Amino acid sequence: MDWVKAITFDFWGTLVDVDSSGETGMAKVMERTGLSGMSSRELYLKWDFATVRRYRSDVWRPYVQWGALALRDVLEPLGVSLSDAEFAENAELLISTMTSQAKPHPEVPAVIAALKRRYPLMPITNMDDRLFAMNPFRAEFDQYLTAEDAGAFKPSAIIFGKAIERLGVPAQSILHVSLAQFADLEGAMPMGMKVAWINRGGEALGPFTPRPLFEFRDLKGLGELFAV
Repeated sequence: MDWVKAITFDFWGTLVDVDSSGETGMAKVMERTGLSGMSSRELYLKWDFATVRRYRSDVWRPYVQWGALALRDVLEPLGVSLSDAEFAENAELLISTMTSQAKPHPEVPAVIAALKRRYPLMPITNMDDRLFAMNPFRAEFDQYLTAEDAGAFKPSAIIFGKAIERLGVPAQSILHVSLAQFADLEGAMPMGMKVAWINRGGEALGPFTPRPLFEFRDLKGLGELFAV
């Protein structure tokens, strides 16, 4: 592994459990809007997918704006009728809960603590600066790159290119670590970065997704790779 000069990470899901905190955030929205009789986890995941579809459809804008549009996409078919301002307020509630309360997966803190003694580490996140700053685990990293800073969401070459530039090492000397196929595997590898796929869900690789250099079930595999 002598070729590795820096390691970048997807943050949400890869390092912290955003699904559990997202479920909590969606439960708050359901309470405010009077929704009942369905799973807050299921509704959160529908909203998450809708948000991804939304932000991939156009140029960068604040994450909460895309989140509000996605919330409309999933709530209006359920009979929830709100104003634009109310959708925005509920999106803020959901996303701020999701980002602030997401806790690191159990194996993550020890692996990150060991790796940062040896390599520059940088999360690359599709979240805005203020929302990323809400998460306590963000303090473990001396540098990071947000979609807001780059003006683009992953998998855009713009955000990965800016990360490579900021790290100041060749793309082929960077290992990018993520669970997201579409955003990270399909974004980082065409830039020349190598990828370790954290396949927490035991997913099949997509038919058009390039095969990563490494695949692990969780971050323990990454720690073993570097003998930390």
